[in-house]
Amino acid sequence: MKTYNVAVAGAMGLVGSTMVRILEEYDFPVNRLKLLESKEWVGTPVRFKGETLYVEEGTEEAFEGVDIALFATHEAVSARLAPAAAKRGAIAIDNSRHFRLDPNVPLVVPEVNPEDLKWHNGIIANPNCTTIGTIVVLKPIHDLSPIKRVVASTYQAVSGGAIRGQLELKKQCVDIAAGFEPSPPSVFAYQIAYNLIPFIDVFEADGYTREEWKMIHETRKMLHEPNMAITDTAIRVPVLNCHSVSCNIETRDKVTVEQAREALSKAPGVKVVDDIEKLEFPQPIRVSGGNLVHVGRIREDFSIENGLNLFLVSDNVRKGAAQNAVQIAQVLVEQGLVEEWQRRS
Repeated sequence: MKTYNVAVAGAMGLVGSTMVRILEEYDFPVNRLKLLESKEWVGTPVRFKGETLYVEEGTEEAFEGVDIALFATHEAVSARLAPAAAKRGAIAIDNSRHFRLDPNVPLVVPEVNPEDLKWHNGIIANPNCTTIGTIVVLKPIHDLSPIKRVVASTYQAVSGGAIRGQLELKKQCVDIAAGFEPSPPSVFAYQIAYNLIPFIDVFEADGYTREEWKMIHETRKMLHEPNMAITDTAIRVPVLNCHSVSCNIETRDKVTVEQAREALSKAPGVKVVDDIEKLEFPQPIRVSGGNLVHVGRIREDFSIENGLNLFLVSDNVRKGAAQNAVQIAQVLVEQGLVEEWQRRS
């Protein structure tokens, strides 16, 4: 079996370290793995497939000889280093928002639009974590009948604020349980323990946040529906891991609950968890650490002619970031696109 030299940039962060674990879990055909980070992490030992690897500094030169580069870095770092990796013959798969809406860069979820990988020019964008979980569920319904409108409310876990976000929730919960005033927020705008924060990211002039616009624009791009009507409200919730989304979907033609449930039960990456008698529905504590998007509460919206309601949960660190990037790399390998790029570059 052919093997590949792989780099993970941002390897010590929550998403980057998960990428490393998933490469091992998936038994990805790695010849040599390079773990790249900022200077303060250089020399840190990391176990991978029974060996101890050591973190290197993430410079442009570090991508020499790399075939596939996974980026779990901040936008400014990705903007500088992803093109440098591509210039050296690697395919860069970037998790930041920098390239997502670039018309020359494919934005891909393998279960949804793998065909877009064929027109990459060395850089492929990983969508926003909430978009990934949602679009995996929207696509099978869109295939039954084109979606006219989506109204989404996203309930996003503190892991969206990385390890520091999780620690902030835990510390505030401990403070309150002990009878003390909760420690002041530093990751989030307000106290997150026992609270909801009805906005995520910065506000735009129209009153929407950047997080909300991500889902709107990214969904349109991947479904190739630039005029699809989508609206979203993003809410930070006191859940450690996994983002949840309540979706109201209007289709052009009638899609029954039975048709939707059957299509979703056959869709890759999706698990239908929807049993009213047993009260079994998607829950973050049951999805965390898993690879599938769970969907349930599938029911007709009687207020419109062709409407459905549903609720979905996905692990935002795994499927919403690290796992999706590794899945993209798998498709690149399976379709011979790594070698094709090296011939072109």
